[in-house]
Amino acid sequence: MRILHLISSSGYFGADNMLIELARGASGSAVSSVVGVFRNVHNPHVEIGEVAESHGIPVEIFPCSGKVDMNTILETRRFLRRQGIDIIHTHGYKSNLYALGSTVGTRVGRIATCHNWLGDDVKMKGYARLDKFFLKRFDRVVAVSDTIREELVSARIPPRKIVTIYNGIDLKRFQCEEDTKGTRKALGIPDGFKVVGTVGRLSEEKGHTHLLRAARDPALEGQNIVFLIVGDGPLRMRLEEIAGRGKGPPHVVFTGTRADVERLYGVMDMFVLPSLTEGLPMALLEAIASKRPVVATKVGGIPRVVEEGSSGRLVQPGDARALARAIRDILMDPEEGRRLAEKAYGTVRETFSAATMTQRYVDIYEEMTSSRRRNKRRGEKGSKRIKVRNG
Repeated sequence: MRILHLISSSGYFGADNMLIELARGASGSAVSSVVGVFRNVHNPHVEIGEVAESHGIPVEIFPCSGKVDMNTILETRRFLRRQGIDIIHTHGYKSNLYALGSTVGTRVGRIATCHNWLGDDVKMKGYARLDKFFLKRFDRVVAVSDTIREELVSARIPPRKIVTIYNGIDLKRFQCEEDTKGTRKALGIPDGFKVVGTVGRLSEEKGHTHLLRAARDPALEGQNIVFLIVGDGPLRMRLEEIAGRGKGPPHVVFTGTRADVERLYGVMDMFVLPSLTEGLPMALLEAIASKRPVVATKVGGIPRVVEEGSSGRLVQPGDARALARAIRDILMDPEEGRRLAEKAYGTVRETFSAATMTQRYVDIYEEMTSSRRRNKRRGEKGSKRIKVRNG
């Protein structure tokens, strides 16, 4: 089976990471994957292509000059025919639109993975409504969390088309046992300081402003803490401004986008995910695979991975005070932090592995291609019967 994964990327973040995990994991099966990424004029991020090539996955870059570029649709259509693509697998609303446009009248199967719909402004809500309209025309729609599945059902997408597949992760990749002293020094982390880290796109829905508010909460006064913020995005300048206000603590280090995220998890004493909305975040799975204790918010698929008090700490989104207290409790009781981390690791190992995720997608690919072959044979038989009657 030939699969084209299509994405409009804004940097190497969760959806990009999940796509690569899937393409890598399926490479040993009967699946041959190609990563297709738009080079947008106003947002020319093709980092995922570089990562894919580093893993030996073929890449196709599609130049795109606007919201709807007919030349890009036609070029995608030609690529599908030229490469003999059986299924187009999309990741995001823009790739959903282009997949529909490029497959009209073809036998190429359509599957979309819904990671989340970002933003609460009028424009983004409009995109989300339009996207759900497009998704009704796909053969399969994958939700990465139960919350997203419920939203798809509410949008009247036929339930028979919807499948829930949780994101998965390669646990071995995050078993980083190297000495972290060099990494700490390179990041400017003073000796004796604890590191509270987060990884993700620097955008409103990720809740970084609430983490910075928690950093100044009285509950963390007198603690020697460095807050390590890994990632980049439209909110970076604002966050740096907030972090720089006043004198003294908190100590905040912004790393930007990093290719060595495994090392950065290794220097963290704990991981915090202050998101206001989520699907099933890959960064959460990565931190747990790195055996870091977790404090996160009760949104999206997070409670499916982390159970409050048993495998981590969960707080309400936007509650900076509760966030600060949960951080303090874990930092003051490292043994409890290790217990929480081990319990969460067991959950991820059993339910959220890359192997489990990949196999479920491969099963869907096989079912889709088998169904289309059956329909093609029925169509050919029907055509022959018509010819006989006409004769």
